[in-house]
Amino acid sequence: MASWLLATTARAEQVVDLYSAEVLVTSQSAKERRRAAEEGLRKVMVRVSGNPEAAEGAEVQTALSQAEDFIYEFNYVSTSETIEVGEEARPASRLVMKFSPVEVERLLRSAQLSFWPANRPGVVVWLVTRNDEGLTRVSEGEERDWLRKSARERGVPLAMPLDDLEDRLAISARQLWEQDEEAIRNASRRYEAEAILVGRYSETSGGQWRSDWQLYHDLGDPTFYVREASLETVMSQAINETANHFAGLYAIVPREEGPNVTIMQVNGVDNFGDYKAAEHYLEALAVVRRAEVIAVRPGAMTFRLMTEGEPSRLYGMLERDRRLVPSIDSSRISLTGNRFQPEGTQTNPLVYTWR
Repeated sequence: MASWLLATTARAEQVVDLYSAEVLVTSQSAKERRRAAEEGLRKVMVRVSGNPEAAEGAEVQTALSQAEDFIYEFNYVSTSETIEVGEEARPASRLVMKFSPVEVERLLRSAQLSFWPANRPGVVVWLVTRNDEGLTRVSEGEERDWLRKSARERGVPLAMPLDDLEDRLAISARQLWEQDEEAIRNASRRYEAEAILVGRYSETSGGQWRSDWQLYHDLGDPTFYVREASLETVMSQAINETANHFAGLYAIVPREEGPNVTIMQVNGVDNFGDYKAAEHYLEALAVVRRAEVIAVRPGAMTFRLMTEGEPSRLYGMLERDRRLVPSIDSSRISLTGNRFQPEGTQTNPLVYTWR
């Protein structure tokens, strides 16, 4: 390859605003605001929980009738859009609402719903379609807009390939259609996303849209099959399947018997600044309800963590953030040469190093 062709990086856009919602309204009346607040809270509950049926339970249904109590800020934005009321198209404005994270999470816990933290895997999406003229990469158009809209609704960080010269040299439409995994992973590396979604679709003779979607991710490579009459619905359903998959991996489910207790030793803590930074980091993790320092010695400190959900959720968060990395402790090698598996107990704590 010519020396002037330099690889560039384009990071996935991060969608972390879990607690805002936008709803079209026909007026600024109290009645319209109540309707919009209910619809907005319904969206937020699905996005924050990762559960598409989060708003269906009795407790959440009761909260929806008082949705305005969950809003701490709102404003109206002018639009050129309309809302169909009967057979009449009425001009619409957009009501932008911000819901209280504390109240939303309290409702999740009370309703025994899962909580999917904002630190979510970024996804780069490649699209390829087939028609009478052959295979075509989808680099612009409504399909991308529909994907972005659905990703915002479900809180999925999404990146679309630039489809520039670098992308076109890295991968062809045929390689996408044939799901050439090596080429796909190599072409996606510049976007630094944790997951890759490849969608290929075509229209049938009966006017249906048939598609399959391959997700590549370190914790599994599932395939989704979507067939719908509307291409917009196909794109929306693909994002829903992706969100449901990741929520199943990363969402925290409250434990009825109370929090787990995990003992963690953190090495590489060399000064007071490191001490406070590590403590604040652990306390800020969505899965950690409380972090207590139980021992301090030169270069290390030990925490008692009260955590929510399965221990694997904590390990997954630490691995994704990379602020704490697992330490290799030679003292854990047994006489038989095998390593003990850290249990997170007082006698066998998790051992990490602060970065």
